[in-house]
Amino acid sequence: MRILLVPSSDWNSPVPVRMKFIFGELAKKGYQIHVLRFCLKDSDFPGKISPGFTVHSVPVPFAARLGEVIYYVLGFPLHLAAIRRIALDCRVDAIVTSNLLPGLAASLVGKFYDIPVIYDLVDYFPGFLRRYRVPRFLLPPLERILETILSVTAKSCRAVVTPSFSLGTLVRNRYLKSDGNLFVIPNGVDPEIFSPGKVDRNATRRKLGVSHEVIVGLVGTLEFWLDFDFVFRFLSNLRRLGITAKLMLVGSAPYGQAAVNKTIDSLKTKYSLGDSDIIACGLVPHEAVPELIAGMDICLLPFNSSVVAQTSCPIKLFEYLSMGKLIVSTPIIDVSRIAQDVAIMGNADITAERVSARLLSANDASLASLARRNIAMRYSWSSVAEEFGNLVVRTLSQR
Repeated sequence: MRILLVPSSDWNSPVPVRMKFIFGELAKKGYQIHVLRFCLKDSDFPGKISPGFTVHSVPVPFAARLGEVIYYVLGFPLHLAAIRRIALDCRVDAIVTSNLLPGLAASLVGKFYDIPVIYDLVDYFPGFLRRYRVPRFLLPPLERILETILSVTAKSCRAVVTPSFSLGTLVRNRYLKSDGNLFVIPNGVDPEIFSPGKVDRNATRRKLGVSHEVIVGLVGTLEFWLDFDFVFRFLSNLRRLGITAKLMLVGSAPYGQAAVNKTIDSLKTKYSLGDSDIIACGLVPHEAVPELIAGMDICLLPFNSSVVAQTSCPIKLFEYLSMGKLIVSTPIIDVSRIAQDVAIMGNADITAERVSARLLSANDASLASLARRNIAMRYSWSSVAEEFGNLVVRTLSQR
């Protein structure tokens, strides 16, 4: 089976996205995967082309230098033409898209040439206007434009997939007339790679220069959907309760590192924390993440109240679970649904109190770790890919 992927970002970006994991598994099963690559200026990485994949780069001259939004707007006709060319020349059986404007282009090609299009809607796109610091008076009209694009695309696709039930509910209520073509297929994890038995925790901690300290870790893109005040208040509360704790940040802020650094410095002052209390690892290759998580004692999912955050089902949840780690999260609907029995959820004060009690009573630590690992095993990328592949087959049978 031949599938054209229109991903949510530059395929060569080092940031892991679910399309790479899902279709990497499907490629192993013999699927022929064609990928439309967006050549963005902040993704000048060579990329690694896996067996079964063909990557088609579509440069948009000068546009990438003007920013991501301008790139997609000016690149729309080029992306439309490229999707049409690849779909026809490579005789693809289906198109799977995760993008906004290129997603609209894919749906138009699919409709005109009777090629099934599946919309893998990974995030609530209108909420991402905050990323670009759009002036407040422009937010309402721009949100309406994005909502319209999203609605038109969703209604014209054969199937719409979301990784979370909460996002699926939003999509159904706002864009679709029925549930007939809406499916929830969650994110996942490779339990062989994210395995506590394959990484030496003590060796990792020696590399980091820590021994007895409790390491509170946050892995992921440092974006607007994170509640940084929760992070620093939680750390401060642990220390107030007599727990020697340090914060490890793994990730970067591609859309405003200077602003994030300023926020962190301000919160360090607010909660009387010093530079030695923070271990900043920056952006690391995804293959290095299991080792860093192994060195953590507590893993954070500090999402704020934005729509983007509250409709998410983060990949890091499954990676933390697979490593058997104690998870502390702000209230998030799908995190609660999946991990409510093993995650500690609430505000920074409540969670710190509960973590303190848990650390002082470590008798059930190994059983709790096994329970988290067992949850993760139900969400392996291979099983997620099988579910997605079955959906593609069913969609094709409806032509």
